[in-house]
Amino acid sequence: MGHEVYVLAPKPSWRYKPPSNRIIFFAAVKGLFFDDLLTSFFFPPQAIKQIDKLNLDIIHYQTPGPIGLLGVYYALRHHIPLVTTYHTDLYEYVKHYRSTLPGTMAMSMLVPAITGGSMAEYRQALSSIKPERDIDAWHQKILVRALTLVHDHCDLVITPSVKIEKQLKSWKTKSRIVTLPTGVDKLTTTAREITLVRNRFNLEPSDKVLLFVGRIGTEKNIGLLIRAFAIIAKRDARTKLVLVGEGDDLEYFRKEADKSEYSDRILFTGWIDWHKLGAIYEAATVFVFPTLTDTQGLVLNESAWAALPIVIVDPEVSQVVVDGKNAYVARNTSRDFAAKVLKILDNDGRRLSMSKQSVELAKQVSASKQATKLLHLYQETIANYKAPATTPAATNLAE
Repeated sequence: MGHEVYVLAPKPSWRYKPPSNRIIFFAAVKGLFFDDLLTSFFFPPQAIKQIDKLNLDIIHYQTPGPIGLLGVYYALRHHIPLVTTYHTDLYEYVKHYRSTLPGTMAMSMLVPAITGGSMAEYRQALSSIKPERDIDAWHQKILVRALTLVHDHCDLVITPSVKIEKQLKSWKTKSRIVTLPTGVDKLTTTAREITLVRNRFNLEPSDKVLLFVGRIGTEKNIGLLIRAFAIIAKRDARTKLVLVGEGDDLEYFRKEADKSEYSDRILFTGWIDWHKLGAIYEAATVFVFPTLTDTQGLVLNESAWAALPIVIVDPEVSQVVVDGKNAYVARNTSRDFAAKVLKILDNDGRRLSMSKQSVELAKQVSASKQATKLLHLYQETIANYKAPATTPAATNLAE
């Protein structure tokens, strides 16, 4: 669209070379908090000198990790409009990943220093890390206070779904909040690639393939999916369940699947490169997504582009999923989830109608349309920006 965009991100590997000189990489370690998450390490003064050269008009950070907080620090001290998108439902995730507690505590203590907070904010951060009996509730309280503090220093907070907008408002977030789902385009593939996928995973053209794509973790409600499939498989001998992805709980769910009477029809593919996912979507019949922790589920957009009917549990997770139109919203029970899937499989006319509706809904959230909306939000934010009378106090981060 004619604008200059610079991306500051963790480096995927030591040997990886950026495809553009507008990408600035920082050294990173994989798996410090999550199995597939890169955590960056850098020397702040040097990083700030790099950013000084970019002459930025607006800063948009994506996660409250090291690089994101660097963006917050820089924006507040250089009077640059600050935008964030709150992508991940960290409030729910921390219940499944208790090992992230030290990182959450560190973020809570660091945020007041980064934002140039008042003594009241420092005291609040200190009080929130006082141990409590219920570790999950304590962890969530620390997280909410830290996230809300940093969000309140933003000029715009973008949420990818109404679900997350409601969550942030319930936390009394003061900044402007706008819901803008991430734009997704159709994944391309070929007839040959589809045939190769079918051969690789032993999928016959007559099979009814239930597809899940995402992290294989407890937070994704995979257990419900395996239990629901036992009901579906008993009713329809042509069904197969294909789960694409990796995760800390992969082996646990493999064992759970092995206990099923229909384990021979449950397939874990492991990681499949995003550029090759188009073929497996095209080989599927229904997309199944039982998670309650997602904020938007980009895989729902990808599956809709592939003309797949969808069964979900969370009704507020995506604008491309409309109950009774291209999808069914099931209750969080294996029996009802199975019933909704069978309702699609048992009626070819209904399935084809839902398929067409999926594509139409996916078109409404294309990458170009959402990018245009985002550009307008940037322009509004810059136009309405008023620099504070004073700059947040300097800290050792910039010394």
